[in-house]
Amino acid sequence: MIINWILFAYAFVFMLYTTVLHTSINTPLQILLVLLYLISLRIPLKHAGMPWLRLLIIGFLHYIGHINLIFPLYILTLLYDIYTEENRKKSWVLSTSYALIFLGNVYLIKGLYDLLWIYAIECLLHFTTVALLTKATYSTLKQADRLKKERYLFTQQDSLTGLYNYEESHRRLEQLIRQKQGLVLILIDCTDLKSMNTTRGFQAGNFILKQMAELLQILFKDALFIARYGGDEFAVVMPLVADQSATSSLKLKLDSELPKLTGIQITYGIASYPLDGLTKDDLILLAENNLFTKKRESWLKREEHMLRSDKLRVIGELASGMAHEIRNPLTTVKGFLQISKANGYNIENWYSLIMEEIDRMSDLTGEFLQFSKPHSIDFRIYSLHECVLRVIALMESEATRFGHQIHYKEATEPVLVLMDQDKMIQLLLNLVKNACEAMEENGVVHMQLTSDAKSVTVVIADNGPGIPNEQLEKIFHPFFTTKESGTGLGLSICYKIVQDHQGTLEVESELGTGTRFIITFPLAQ
Repeated sequence: MIINWILFAYAFVFMLYTTVLHTSINTPLQILLVLLYLISLRIPLKHAGMPWLRLLIIGFLHYIGHINLIFPLYILTLLYDIYTEENRKKSWVLSTSYALIFLGNVYLIKGLYDLLWIYAIECLLHFTTVALLTKATYSTLKQADRLKKERYLFTQQDSLTGLYNYEESHRRLEQLIRQKQGLVLILIDCTDLKSMNTTRGFQAGNFILKQMAELLQILFKDALFIARYGGDEFAVVMPLVADQSATSSLKLKLDSELPKLTGIQITYGIASYPLDGLTKDDLILLAENNLFTKKRESWLKREEHMLRSDKLRVIGELASGMAHEIRNPLTTVKGFLQISKANGYNIENWYSLIMEEIDRMSDLTGEFLQFSKPHSIDFRIYSLHECVLRVIALMESEATRFGHQIHYKEATEPVLVLMDQDKMIQLLLNLVKNACEAMEENGVVHMQLTSDAKSVTVVIADNGPGIPNEQLEKIFHPFFTTKESGTGLGLSICYKIVQDHQGTLEVESELGTGTRFIITFPLAQ
């Protein structure tokens, strides 16, 4: 724009100067040529022939004006024509043409034959210098402009997805609210992306983010803007529409189409302006709260599904174990009955064995029912020390029969626990009995009761052979046993009793040294 005014002014001054000094050989034609030159500058048409047309006009002006004062107009017009010219060859051809036209006019006007080669060198230098400086300036300014645009885009766009970034989304949302534009803000979270980054690497996660950005632009074509709001979160701002079908279509895309197309689970939170909030911060806060609520509901559903799956798995294991344990006695009884049929149904010889197998099934069923069926627990505050003393009294004779001793280290203070006393005695009795059965002759069972400000710990240790590491993880599993006559439900029942009393049960074992069961309960308030 500035160079246009300079060209206008210089062309007008040149016309006045030649008119006043009477150097022009044809004043009307000169005025016409100046007007044509000014018109060529005003025409916005980017035609390839326009620079050559201006060169011809200047050449005629130079000849008609009959004065070399027009030289700056040559230079300025050349600068004007080659400044934005991308074709380097065309720029140099144009510069050479300007020099030749100027020299031709100098020759016609001055007739300096002897000094013409000096003028030629000077002209070429002048026009070449203008061309070089013009192209260098244009290249520098263009590069600076490109860098400026890149910096501006970098402050606006996310480098991975090409969407607006967090800061730009806030600016645009603030601008839309200032303009009183009704809108719906949707915050979308890619729920499974973090686990995908862990299992499949960040490249897979980045691919999903790019795919998500493309799908959002396809599904929400009418969006006011779409942004990558965070690491795995996106923001979509839609115009507010009162039509119910549009709302249903929006939720269908979020609940069904988007998860199917991306293959990952998503959660979202929605808030609208001006229905849900009048400021940007209120709107974002509500959308984030709704997103958090959705994520919590999704997490609870997932946990419920996993819990249900675990329950079904446990039920399957219990049913399988129970069927296996009952089938063995049934097979034995069936075999004896088949033998008795061949002996006239006389079962006298196998009666005791049949009854033992039936009793075994009865005991197994009783323990299984005790383990599996829900029952009411009578919680009251009792002394855990008294429970330990009662267990020792019950087990003392049996321990003596095996040749074992029970050593008990009492607590220095009363230890009161909210418990079902019968279940607590059953728990301790099972553990002490297992310790006695695990040891060889002349074994020792150590029992210790300690407490702190919040909890009480019972330790039951033996000096038996210990439990191998591969079996240690399975001892609380239903139907797992190393005893020939065991059902494998004793320790499972113990574990359930401890859980019912809000306690913990741990086991430590070393081969050749013995096993320690550590039980912790909260103290009664």
